[in-house]
Amino acid sequence: IDELRHCQTETHALSHYNKYFNGLHQAPHMFDRVWYLSVPKSFFEDASTAGPFEFLTAVAFSFEYVLTN
Repeated sequence: IDELRHCQTETHALSHYNKYFNGLHQAPHMFDRVWYLSVPKSFFEDASTAGPFEFLTAVAFSFEYVLTN
């Protein structure tokens, strides 16, 4: 229930941003323009274009590193 409340709060905040700032209605277009997601996007594009074993190994090691440190 707490996560649902967070989602509702964030959606409500975004509705105010959408009223005053242009561009939030084009989420896929804006997702391509976000500079700070370039490293994770590059990593997952490289992992997804590799074979299934390389993908599972890369994702497993990366999440293990992120979650344990």
